[in-house]
Amino acid sequence: MEEQQRLDAILRIAEEYRYDAAHAHQVECLAGTIFMELAYEHNLPRGDRKLLEYAAILHDIGYFVSAKSHHRHALMMVLTEPLPEFTRDEVKLIANVARYHRKALPTPEHTLFGVLSEEDRARVEKLAAMLRIADALDRSKRALVRELTCDVTDDTVVFNVVAEEDLADEIAAVGRRGDLFRAVFARTPRVQVHAPRMVTAESVYQRA
Repeated sequence: MEEQQRLDAILRIAEEYRYDAAHAHQVECLAGTIFMELAYEHNLPRGDRKLLEYAAILHDIGYFVSAKSHHRHALMMVLTEPLPEFTRDEVKLIANVARYHRKALPTPEHTLFGVLSEEDRARVEKLAAMLRIADALDRSKRALVRELTCDVTDDTVVFNVVAEEDLADEIAAVGRRGDLFRAVFARTPRVQVHAPRMVTAESVYQRA
């Protein structure tokens, strides 16, 4: 029940600021999947997946104020909303992750990032790196990615995505937004697109 109350509180804010639900929830799903796929790389507690997903839902609410600097508007909007369902540290973390879904990388010179503990700054960097990739994978805002898995090598993370259409915009966006991911995980993000598997009468028979 507690987790449902926390989600309801996040959705209340999102709806108040007229969020793009289809895009936000696609990014939420992709971010949560990336978190689980890269569990051995980031070593974050499982509960941080929910905080990442909440940040994903709220990452674009700054558009309510202005498209320009909407990531910074999102930061302040989350910080100033009443969220008794969360600790103050959790609110700061969600707000900062949402803020860094685009543009400048986190730096202690940014006051609202710099005031975080060293541990929380590291959490924000890892979570925001994953959010940037998830957001890039829905650059067209058409929910083209149907499935996602990751293959990790010494210097690369391959995001294997299943999609029926061309993902040129998404691939280009991952190239642009992969800066924080490279800095945090010391690996280059790369997208590999796979066509959906065709379901044939033979394959159905074999499964039966």
